[in-house]
Amino acid sequence: MAEDCCRLVGNLQLDIEGCIISVNVNSRTEIIKECDGVPLVGPSTGTVSLTGYVYQNAAIHNGCPGRAGVSIPWVRRYDCDSNIVYMISAGQGSSYVAGDVAGLATLITSTGRSFPSISASSSSGPASIYMETEQTDGYGLDYTGGPISIDTSSSMVFPNFGVGSGPMYLQSFSVEFSPGEVPTANYSFAFVMAD
Repeated sequence: MAEDCCRLVGNLQLDIEGCIISVNVNSRTEIIKECDGVPLVGPSTGTVSLTGYVYQNAAIHNGCPGRAGVSIPWVRRYDCDSNIVYMISAGQGSSYVAGDVAGLATLITSTGRSFPSISASSSSGPASIYMETEQTDGYGLDYTGGPISIDTSSSMVFPNFGVGSGPMYLQSFSVEFSPGEVPTANYSFAFVMAD
């Protein structure tokens, strides 16, 4: 019946402070290989993609354009005898900061290398604003905005916030500040489902 699968998004309860715009959860069981026509079933894992407003009050950014992000490497090991997946941190990840990020994102360690960064599109007409700034690359990121603050030097594992299963392992993060718009933060998490 429709009421079993179609629900009001306003009724979705998450254990996160702040305003969430979207959440997507996908899971799958891995088939490791087929041996003599018999599939070897591996672990069940999933991903959570989450987007939310940077400011609790959904304030509009009135500064210059900016963006920041980090990509976290994980080594995943599967113990098929006990059917457990181990997520092992492989470092704080490569990161970047470009333009005006309202003081909310800083590199943990800078490479000292900066590059010109341009983002332009005329899809909204030739009078559209485009971004031209310097991007600085680094290692690790400290983000103090919402809806979820991150500091890759201390922890990249988060408690479950009401979707998926078990702890949430941060895979990637990005934040975008555009003049005249509400800044948004994007997160990607992985989780392991216990059988």
